[in-house]
Amino acid sequence: MKRIFDTFSSWMNAVTFAEAGEFETARQMMPTPKKGNNQLTWFDRIFMSVTFAEAGLPEEAVEIMNLKPVKNYGSSDFLETIGLKGIRITYGTMPIEAIL
Repeated sequence: MKRIFDTFSSWMNAVTFAEAGEFETARQMMPTPKKGNNQLTWFDRIFMSVTFAEAGLPEEAVEIMNLKPVKNYGSSDFLETIGLKGIRITYGTMPIEAIL
């Protein structure tokens, strides 16, 4: 239980310093992984990412989460995939009350 409390306290201190703009101090305050385990747990990565994202460092957060960029498929790619490339499509929206 003491280890959990110490880890939580370290995280809260790191968050406080990151929010104050002291990013190097925040990095130093973050808890270290258990001995013999060089990898961060998923919980550690999430907490670290949120800390840096909230502090205005989204690039650091993405790097910590080890995320791969997702390809953004546009509507033209979708239409080509389903075989409708070159076909004109028009759509609109209306409130549900208009149907009732």
